[in-house]
Amino acid sequence: MKLGVVGSINIDMVYKLSQFLKQGETRFGSDFQVLMGGKGANQAVMMSALNDHVVFLGAVGQDSFGEDALKHLKQKNIDVSYISKKKENTGLAIIQLVDGDNSIAVIPGANIQIQKEEVDRFLNENSDLGLVVTQLETNLDSVAYLIEQCKERNIPLILNPAPAAKLADGIIDQVAYLIPNETETELLFGSTDYESLVKRYQGKLLITMGSQGVMYYDGEKATVAPSQKLEVVDTTGAGDSFVAGFATGIANKKSMKEAVELGIKVASLTCMNMGAQGAYDQVRSQLNEKARNH
Repeated sequence: MKLGVVGSINIDMVYKLSQFLKQGETRFGSDFQVLMGGKGANQAVMMSALNDHVVFLGAVGQDSFGEDALKHLKQKNIDVSYISKKKENTGLAIIQLVDGDNSIAVIPGANIQIQKEEVDRFLNENSDLGLVVTQLETNLDSVAYLIEQCKERNIPLILNPAPAAKLADGIIDQVAYLIPNETETELLFGSTDYESLVKRYQGKLLITMGSQGVMYYDGEKATVAPSQKLEVVDTTGAGDSFVAGFATGIANKKSMKEAVELGIKVASLTCMNMGAQGAYDQVRSQLNEKARNH
């Protein structure tokens, strides 16, 4: 089955510190790495670890980072035919890593230059898409247009509303699944009563809650699927990996419970590796066949 991702592509510059920086502070770090990232790319790469055909609509700059990103995505067997090169810089994320936790500054660059015409071409030339995943690190007008067009074409769409932003009226009604974290949920709904929200949307809303797990509607009630006990190396990309695993489960006709559990397994492997895409090989070797069998 062909799965689509519309989203961001970033270069992640990751540095480790003993504690998070305060305003005006200079502190020596213990490690520095340049990794591939961007919420769209993270989700596409981890989906590709579980699926044979993932096609990506995105944008990079006309710089060396853009070339590196395209080469990397091709190596992960992702169709990059719909990734355009813009005049702006390739997206950049600067990540502080402290004891496995992180804070992130993002310079979106080319990511916010995706146009509606590119969305049309992507959908018109991939009419056999079984599912589309998107986020909010790109042009929000184009995201809204994508959601509208997928609804009209009866293509299920998963929206990961990150980074947190207010959505236009009616957007939530048009998506098949909405997967925010706790902070994003509070911004979207003005409430921390997650159980009531999950009950209200009955199967559409899933809330990721970090080490506590994922809250979702099991057909009768709001329930929490627990996270796996593990030794955390880096939480960067854990939410993206959950989305990738969940999307694969849904695309392969698994139950909600099975899709959530697959998402948690992918996220757990990600947390045990450095970088948002560092668990690609493990996911491919350990979970690929299980993701397909149902």
